[in-house]
Amino acid sequence: MREEYRCPNCFQGNISTGICTCCGFDRQEEKQNPMRLPEWSFLADRYLIGRILGNGGFGITYKAFDVLNQCVCAVKEFVPVGVVARREDRIHITVTSKSNTEDFEHGKRRFMEEAEVLKKLTDVPEVVQIMDYFMLNDTAYFVMEYIEGATLKQLMKIYGGKIPLPDAVSMIGSAGMALEQVHRRAGIFHRDISPDNIMVTADGRVKLIDFGNAKHIIGKRSQTLSVILKHGYAPPEQYSSTSSQGSYTDVYSLAVTFYYAVTGIMVPSAPDRFGGEEYRPLLELCPQAGQRVSQAVDRALVLNSKNRTSSAAEFVRDFSFSKGSSATAYLKLSGGGRQEWSLPENKKVVIGRSSGWADIVPTNDGKVSKQHCELFWDSLEQRMYLRDCSTNGTFIDGARLQKGKAYLIPNGGQFSLGNHICDLEVGWKNG
Repeated sequence: MREEYRCPNCFQGNISTGICTCCGFDRQEEKQNPMRLPEWSFLADRYLIGRILGNGGFGITYKAFDVLNQCVCAVKEFVPVGVVARREDRIHITVTSKSNTEDFEHGKRRFMEEAEVLKKLTDVPEVVQIMDYFMLNDTAYFVMEYIEGATLKQLMKIYGGKIPLPDAVSMIGSAGMALEQVHRRAGIFHRDISPDNIMVTADGRVKLIDFGNAKHIIGKRSQTLSVILKHGYAPPEQYSSTSSQGSYTDVYSLAVTFYYAVTGIMVPSAPDRFGGEEYRPLLELCPQAGQRVSQAVDRALVLNSKNRTSSAAEFVRDFSFSKGSSATAYLKLSGGGRQEWSLPENKKVVIGRSSGWADIVPTNDGKVSKQHCELFWDSLEQRMYLRDCSTNGTFIDGARLQKGKAYLIPNGGQFSLGNHICDLEVGWKNG
């Protein structure tokens, strides 16, 4: 197949008609950027460049194919907007003016530092994994795992403008605990948390991406390239070059992200809030969140960082308060089975046949998927949600559930993995 006919999305199908014969990718929906590398550029004798995944102020991210490991990956290229241009060969980078040279070299070093940051976090599964990084074409690149999934912002569109509270609690909770590890173990904070930079994979796992603004907590270093802020998500200290930043900086952004995800309404930007504009309490826009969670968001959005929730773990713990009397949720084999599992509050639990993929393994029957279904115990409203994600289906009273849709299950309700391959019961007991 001629390279110009090869699909830049799946690297297998023919796209000569504009639509891939293999994956259905449509050329008309492809992102365009005149600064991009040509398709099928070959980097480091290893990476074939495909379509654009994203554009930012400092770089372009491509979908690529690793010919050595025979796998799809993502390649990020340092291309700061307004500072560089492509040479005639459309491959190499040149600085547009001498006055930009220092900024470009400093930015390139920071770009490589991002790769080093990610390399330190290979054992944190919620952080995008780095595979390789190198200098080439008078600029810098790093290679990441390719993530099949959607950002929180994309999920909001899929859900019709806002994410259901149980899903948002689970996603933000996972992101928050990952940030806690990043802060404590690597001594790094992200500085760009938003719905664009939290991804949910096809199998429901949360991934933090785009550490382009990441910075070590200990030690200050000069910055000539300005930080690109996402207004509304950035706390006051990010608007000042002299204010200290820390874990509380990411806490503010995470709280804004949660607020926006469950309400579809943005918190006014920090400068606007300083000017007197107030945001509506979460409880007013999302009553099912409850007083405790609403107050937790308030504490995380305090403008003065000294009085703000200081750690991501503290913010996430505030989601764990139950409404009314405390209740303990459980899952057990139905029909008198002795095996029983306790379900955590406000956290998604995966049920399947493989401990490498699932949190609870009630059977190892081959007809049960590795990740068969998900349970979510909403302790705030004392509700149990079930979602099928299997091949052979999850059933309630003999009816197969629609894949990907969340269903409410009553206290003592039963469901089956497959059609009675494994029968289970869920419920809760007030303490």
